[in-house]
Amino acid sequence: MAKLTRWHPITGLERWFDRMDRLFDRFFGSLDWDFWRLDWQGERWMPPMEVSETDDAYLIRLEVPGIKPEDVEVTLQDGVLTVRGKRERQDEQKGETYHLVERAYGEFVRSLQLPGDVKEDAAEATYKDGVLELRLPKSETSKTRRIEVKAA
Repeated sequence: MAKLTRWHPITGLERWFDRMDRLFDRFFGSLDWDFWRLDWQGERWMPPMEVSETDDAYLIRLEVPGIKPEDVEVTLQDGVLTVRGKRERQDEQKGETYHLVERAYGEFVRSLQLPGDVKEDAAEATYKDGVLELRLPKSETSKTRRIEVKAA
């Protein structure tokens, strides 16, 4: 007679993660990492983005410290918002040896499909303290309108 074993979700997940780790180690362990130019090497990066909404506008914030406002390009075309920029790597100073570099450098591109109720011609962009903020007003027809309830 077969023995019944109770499955425990944590143990099951641990085994699954172990198998995935071994699979990735086998596959990626043999690759030439320089060829792929991965994010951790600072060749490509993507600034964090935050999207929120108010009654009259969409707000998009991107963290882009170390980039001058004139080095950021924001375009809006056919309902797609695209933000491009580049953060240059600073040259090593004489007598200075780097032991750890976690900052990302290079070009970035972030694109976002916008809802159809954005007034593209009224979009605004501001830059302060390393944060790029985009304000995209909504069209009048999409704004929430309160209807007064009258007693009968």
